[in-house]
Amino acid sequence: MMLGNDHAEIQAAFMGLLASPLVTPWRHPELHVLVHRHAPTLKVWAKRLGYLLAGNNRCYRLRRPPIGGAVALPAATPIPRGQLVLVLYAASCLEASLGESLTLQELSDDVAQLAQMNGSWPYDPNHRPDRQRLLSAVNLLTGHGVLEKRTPGTLQNDWERTGSGIGAGYLLHRDALMLLVNTDDVDLALARRADGGEDTRGAELLRVLVECQALYPAELPESHRDYLVAHRSRLAERAEELTGGQVEVRSDALVLVLPASRELPQGLVCGFPDATTLDWVSLAMIDSLCQEASGFHRVPGEQVLAAAERIHRDKGKQLTTALRESPEAIRDAVAARLAGIGLLRLEAGDWILTPAAGRYRDAELTLSEDD
Repeated sequence: MMLGNDHAEIQAAFMGLLASPLVTPWRHPELHVLVHRHAPTLKVWAKRLGYLLAGNNRCYRLRRPPIGGAVALPAATPIPRGQLVLVLYAASCLEASLGESLTLQELSDDVAQLAQMNGSWPYDPNHRPDRQRLLSAVNLLTGHGVLEKRTPGTLQNDWERTGSGIGAGYLLHRDALMLLVNTDDVDLALARRADGGEDTRGAELLRVLVECQALYPAELPESHRDYLVAHRSRLAERAEELTGGQVEVRSDALVLVLPASRELPQGLVCGFPDATTLDWVSLAMIDSLCQEASGFHRVPGEQVLAAAERIHRDKGKQLTTALRESPEAIRDAVAARLAGIGLLRLEAGDWILTPAAGRYRDAELTLSEDD
């Protein structure tokens, strides 16, 4: 087992790849240095989860092919379908373009022409909400390092508002684009689904624990529960080796707690609880509704609303203007917050608090009227 600075660097590189799966020297210079330096070891680590570390020229991508048609994803607000389609349209247009630089207006024209083949959906450049969606798609490509913006934001703002001007100027990085749109992942996904001979349970469980930071035996198929019982310690050790975190092994869950002392990539830190009124109220709701520290807790919708009503009645002066509006406003805001970090699931109006939510019971709740 590796020790010292090298091990810490490899953990930092691996965690960085989880948060930013496409790494380029112009977008992630420090992370790129680490990934490039430790690429051979990172390929071995990625393989433990059934992942692949691919590279071309100066770029690296952590490819996450599904196993059995499934992937492990942390709780997050999904990107709207129309925006995802625009990302694919934009990537297709960039792949077909001839130059290494382009403007936002040129890309808009190409995407509009491609959209016409689908009845102009989902993009009409004369419709401001559509221009806003295209900007979100372009920003996603920029975040991955496919595009590099070279002009001030005022041009982009004018284009978004009126549809006039060049919008923005970009440098196109084709090596990053080729890694992003590589269709080998589709072939790998289909191959994994067709090949039933390989035992992938270990990789599947390790994926969930590392990606979602919580693994619930009650949600697993029987064969996977059997595997977890037999290999629980080994899975925990692997997750700790890969991330530098610590796995809490409980009867109802394995929870990966990432080190607070280490600077972690933004995409891996949920930041809960934060020093906000909403998080204080969320903790109060958990404490009121999660009566036991273990297991899933299904709470009928009327009980959820009753808890929100108590907070609204007793702590109204300490709430923000938005939360003070009504008990329903409290319920909905807390639901969105807890669901967004994987502590809550919603089903037919009921709340289902996950075992990980039990970790936040009996929190010391203090809130001044100035907060």
